[in-house]
Amino acid sequence: MKRHVAAVVALVATLMVIDSHVDWVRQDGQSLVEVNGQRFDLRGWAAEQLLTLHRDCAPVHALPPQHATAQAVLAVIQQHSLPDSRSARWLQLQQQGDWSVAEVAFDALNPSLVVLHLQGDQWRVQDKAVWSGSTAPWHSADFVRRYLRQQAPQLPQALLNCVVIDPTRYGTVSGGLGPGASTVGDRP
Repeated sequence: MKRHVAAVVALVATLMVIDSHVDWVRQDGQSLVEVNGQRFDLRGWAAEQLLTLHRDCAPVHALPPQHATAQAVLAVIQQHSLPDSRSARWLQLQQQGDWSVAEVAFDALNPSLVVLHLQGDQWRVQDKAVWSGSTAPWHSADFVRRYLRQQAPQLPQALLNCVVIDPTRYGTVSGGLGPGASTVGDRP
């Protein structure tokens, strides 16, 4: 067999193998890559990689739990959704101006990211801008950032970009491109 024929046959065989294992699937109006039944959010992963290259966290302040603002924010969260919210404890608090994003853990609830806005002298939970639960199969950080941006459009972009979103708490099994927690077999 001539070299160019062998190269064409090898290329066609390779494309057929890839086609039998890799698909683009639509879910919730967006595309995911599916490899052997596991879904990957390639767009979300790429967006997070780009974000790490251009985010500026200089205007954002991470507050320690003992800071007066942190104590005031925690008290508001603990009273927000009683009785389960009483057990709220800090995972992180980021602040920029009169906006904060708090991540808290609870005894009986999933960890949550909560957007708060200072109005007058009182911190207020932005009820629609709270994330709790799994993002699978979507890339957790990108998915949560897009959700919070949609729910609280006035939230400063630098603050949103600098919040650390742990993929082990919100969906994907790894911080990388890893698959979401659900696979084809898990779907109804």
